Order: sequence, then C-alpha cells, then structure tokens
Amino acid sequence: MPLQYEHVHWATHNNGFWQSFDLDTSHFIDWVVTGIFYEAVHWIEAFLATKGLHSRNHKERSQTMQRYLQDMGSILVDYDTLELDSRNARYVCHMHTSEEVRQDLLPLITNIRNHISSLLS
Repeated sequence: MPLQYEHVHWATHNNGFWQSFDLDTSHFIDWVVTGIFYEAVHWIEAFLATKGLHSRNHKERSQTMQRYLQDMGSILVDYDTLELDSRNARYVCHMHTSEEVRQDLLPLITNIRNHISSLLS
C-alpha cells in the first residue's frame, strides 16, 4: 500500500505530465483531461493513506470518500466531475477544448490540490 508521501509524489508527477502539453496547440487534450483526473486520484489517495486506507478502484475510492464527507466537503463534486470528464475523454471520445479545460477543469483540480494539501499539513 503506497504511503501518503508516495501519493503526493505521483500527484505532482501527474501534474507535471498534463502541464507539459500546450493547451492551445496540442492534439492530445484527452490526455490532459486524463492526467488532471489522475492527479486528483493521487491527492485523494494521499488523504486516504493518512487513514490507513487504499482504494483498489475508482468505485471503491468514491465509496470511501463518502465515508469521509466531513473532510472531503465540496471536493467530492469536483472529483466526480473530473472522473466523468476523464471517462468521457477515454471511452466516449469526447474531445474537450482548451477553453473547457481552462475554465471548467483547472479550477477543480486546484480546489482538490489545495483542499487535500491543507488536510495533510
């Protein structure tokens, strides 16, 4: 089971991945959306690791997040939105625009990153 600091490392790693794409010129915005979601996954898992927990899949993670509703607060909706957008990019072939990413998704991952970071400090 990965430890908190390992999940923080992977969240940061995934952040570097998706930020390496130029939103205005890249043909791989689907990977940006997916990278943003997986950054969120590792922030959530970093928090869960402080409780001695580790999710085996997305469904289990969502259920566990419900158990920590007081800690998760408003980022539950943010996480669910990122998961749906990532799923749509991967399986429904939805191509997000750079503006959708900037306006709709970046604020969500920023909220998650800041919220979990405050819980971890």
